[in-house]
Amino acid sequence: MEGFEFFQIILDNSSSRLRLPDKFTRVLLDGGKPQEVKLREAGHGRRFWDVKVVLDADGHMYLGRGWEQFARAHDLRLGYFLVFSFDGDAVLTVKVFDVSMCRRHYQHDGDTSSGSSSDGDSGSSNASDGGSGGNNWSLAEMDVEDGPTGQFSAMLRKCNLGMKQEQYLNVPVDFQLAHGYAERSKVELRMRGKSWLVHLKHNPKTGGRPRASFRYGWHQFCVDNALGEGDTCFFRALRQGSAGGGGEDHLLKVEVRRRDGSFLV
Repeated sequence: MEGFEFFQIILDNSSSRLRLPDKFTRVLLDGGKPQEVKLREAGHGRRFWDVKVVLDADGHMYLGRGWEQFARAHDLRLGYFLVFSFDGDAVLTVKVFDVSMCRRHYQHDGDTSSGSSSDGDSGSSNASDGGSGGNNWSLAEMDVEDGPTGQFSAMLRKCNLGMKQEQYLNVPVDFQLAHGYAERSKVELRMRGKSWLVHLKHNPKTGGRPRASFRYGWHQFCVDNALGEGDTCFFRALRQGSAGGGGEDHLLKVEVRRRDGSFLV
């Protein structure tokens, strides 16, 4: 059970409860019927939120009492993308991505002290509205950048997976501005011990803000990893250490969640 992951998208304005995937429900019930789980926002492991777990007559499981307080404290809104990771011992770690496709980061008043909380303490948020498959690398040599614009996600659509010459993936403006993409010509995507060099295409400025997208090399990355429509890619910026140097290539760690909810490993 430990390490089980799933995602949910906020599709309505109701925040009183959140339905959990049936597959996760079966996994969770395998160890007996739980009465509650603890939620924590990723990166703030000392703060826990007690949330009741309820089952309806059809056997569907929901996060009940306590979820509304968690949602309000983290300002969860329509279209937000939540990634849950089950850490064992009835603890779910939550990553929140807003409609800009960038991850939100929070600072709560109680982060410096330990203990659980389900009292709806609001807190404050800090959020931003040609490849080669043979290069080995080690995360031991790299640090993941965990700032407000250190990562983003994208659910793949037809435009991201079309003909080789037409495939592209837009990079969120806040992310590209934070990492100086206007002065870069390419990025390096790293996943499963391999790397792919992807060139950036710079589009004319819109409203004074330039746009960049993954172009040449993106197709090869998609083909090599058999990516399909509905798959979700999570990109995380890596600080360049001894393995990276200080060149113009921006290093991105990539994780892929398949359309069926499984992770590409």
